[in-house]
Amino acid sequence: MVIPTWKRRLTSNTSTTPPPTEAWLAAHDNRSSNIEEPETPPLESVLLYLRNNQDDAVSTQQIITTAKVFKTLADLCRNPETRYTLTETTELVEIACLTLSRICVDLAERASDDERAEQVFLLVQVLRCVCNLSADNDDARAKVLANGGIEALAKVLRSVEEVWRQPLPVGQAVFSAILNVSLDNSDCTGALIAAGVLQPHLKVFCTSESSAIVVDDACLTIWPLVSSSLDNLCEHEKAKAQFEGHSDYSRGILRSLAKLARLLSDSSTEENSNILRGAQRTLLWILCEILEKSETVRKQLCQPEYVLSLLDILEFYLISGTEYLDEDKGDDGEDDIDSGAKEAASQPPNRPMPQNTNRYAEAITQAIIGISGENEALDVLFTSQQLLARLLGILSTDRGSSQDARGQRLDAMAAVAALCLGNLARTDDHCTRLVAEHPSMIRTLIHEWFVSRSTNVRTRHAASGLLKNLCLPQANKSILVDFGLVKAAAASIDTAVVPIQANAIGILRHLANGVSAGETVLGLVERPAGKKACALEDLLQVVKGTDIDGIRCEGTRLIAAVAKKLYLKKPDSRITNNREMLTKAQGIVEQSLFDIVTPLVRLVMLDGQRHPLLQQESLVALTILASTDCQQSRHVGDIVRLLSPAESIPLAHVSISGDSQANLAGADEQDSEEQESSKGFGEILQKTIKMEGAVWPQTMLQAKSLISQLDAVVSAASNKSVEFNIEGLEVLHNELAPHAN
Repeated sequence: MVIPTWKRRLTSNTSTTPPPTEAWLAAHDNRSSNIEEPETPPLESVLLYLRNNQDDAVSTQQIITTAKVFKTLADLCRNPETRYTLTETTELVEIACLTLSRICVDLAERASDDERAEQVFLLVQVLRCVCNLSADNDDARAKVLANGGIEALAKVLRSVEEVWRQPLPVGQAVFSAILNVSLDNSDCTGALIAAGVLQPHLKVFCTSESSAIVVDDACLTIWPLVSSSLDNLCEHEKAKAQFEGHSDYSRGILRSLAKLARLLSDSSTEENSNILRGAQRTLLWILCEILEKSETVRKQLCQPEYVLSLLDILEFYLISGTEYLDEDKGDDGEDDIDSGAKEAASQPPNRPMPQNTNRYAEAITQAIIGISGENEALDVLFTSQQLLARLLGILSTDRGSSQDARGQRLDAMAAVAALCLGNLARTDDHCTRLVAEHPSMIRTLIHEWFVSRSTNVRTRHAASGLLKNLCLPQANKSILVDFGLVKAAAASIDTAVVPIQANAIGILRHLANGVSAGETVLGLVERPAGKKACALEDLLQVVKGTDIDGIRCEGTRLIAAVAKKLYLKKPDSRITNNREMLTKAQGIVEQSLFDIVTPLVRLVMLDGQRHPLLQQESLVALTILASTDCQQSRHVGDIVRLLSPAESIPLAHVSISGDSQANLAGADEQDSEEQESSKGFGEILQKTIKMEGAVWPQTMLQAKSLISQLDAVVSAASNKSVEFNIEGLEVLHNELAPHAN
């Protein structure tokens, strides 16, 4: 085809002329057989007529001819070179927008059925013309925006009944036009959102609470198109405000997802399954992305019925997960009528999600976590008997040891149930009620979902996180110890999975403080049958060998808690046998010669500047250890030895993990920390008691207390033939004790 070139812009100084449209159409048809002949009349006269004689062009006598002209122009614009030329050299875009606005006005007036059918026919052809002109054509899109085309498109969606009564061709034409106008064009997309086109898009999927999704062929044909258009619109920043201002948007999407899951579970819809899955996929990504971006939208869904719907959808994806693993396949819908729209409609939405075997299930899991993590959800969700029964029922299931599809589904459901309950168990009241009212579930949580190595890592991590929260209230500690949580957590200290390891250490630290201290500490130091080392030995080895700040710090805090409980002579009246168990544990520690001083000193040296609270805890534990009998335990001797720079400086030479570096405020702070790490333990204590640098007053006092206690014990032991590190003694007597006193 030879592409005509128009070199003159239209002018308005024309007189009334007979309609050139029929002659142009006839000439255009003839040119198909003799393509070299020039157009007579030229296209510019046709466009001039359409612009200056609107009343005549849309009259009863001329409306069909006018529609045929726009149909021919729309077909011409399928060719990229033609549409670029028409956009640049003619006013076709402006005239199409003008005609579109005029048709909207005419359709608002009640006309006979025949007249309305003609108007709708013209509407479809004008929409096709706008659609094809805008395909990959930012110049045309800019003209649509400048000439009221955006408002006209929005008005068609809002007010033309045929969009919904006749999805083909009216609905397809208008959604195709909106997609091509907005695709990868921020200005047009923002204007469309502001004009209110989101709600009509969502209406296609029946967002009202009482509506049912109709799966007739005419409706389903436009679903891929609407899905792509909606996906493109929701990527714009203005979409977030629309969702926040209209709670029915997110709730409607969620209802549609639930209904689609039920439809796809019905074998009678298998013929349309690709279209249904494509719509479901798009709606899921849109909902999950807006939930991630907006706290307001998360709060809109803080109701039990919405979380229950998400759980149903999650279960559906887990059951039919293998059908959704191939993300590179597009939806197999019918051919779209226009260029650009078809290509865009067939492509899957581009949504980066956390990687997992089933990223749809992962997306829903993140949505449930986000909603249940809102403070507004705490009481509303926890007091829902239906939701709580669903979550508890999942966690009460006996998983077994199989690794088949059923086991994997149970793992995934248990993970999300534990994460959701973990978010809800953020108050002492909720934690105590869960443990007191559901002991069977707690036992299963410990022994099936946390301890069992047949359970996947993610589920074990989620279960351990929930148990860590449940350990906080004093009322729960003894109950959880009786259920075997100490042994379960102690067995996970040496795991290679860092998140589970961190939670296990956190659980033991919570249990070591309070009424369950005796049983917890004894459980740490006693060597289980069949094992070469006790849990405390494993912990000391982990803290010594790790370069992960979180594990080192949390593990050292547990060691500090153990030291306090073992040697702080403070009987606990709440449990009569607490002191007996701690005394037994103390004997095991002293007999086994465990070095619990080194990790405490190392934390003061490595993390004191960044974590003053941890530094304070370690100094308290060291002060308590400094008061022990130096003939019965090694602790005093270890502290004195590490006052020697030759002994303590090597402790500071460790590789700093990537996470640690990311936590540093800047290069200056990192340089300061490197300089600090080159100092020995004695020099750091000296700087602390002199209040040099960022030192808490209570930390300074605690450091002085440690030095005074150490000086007193060493002096008292001088006549007991106890040998201490000579260099460490010199640091104590010459550099530290004078300042401490």
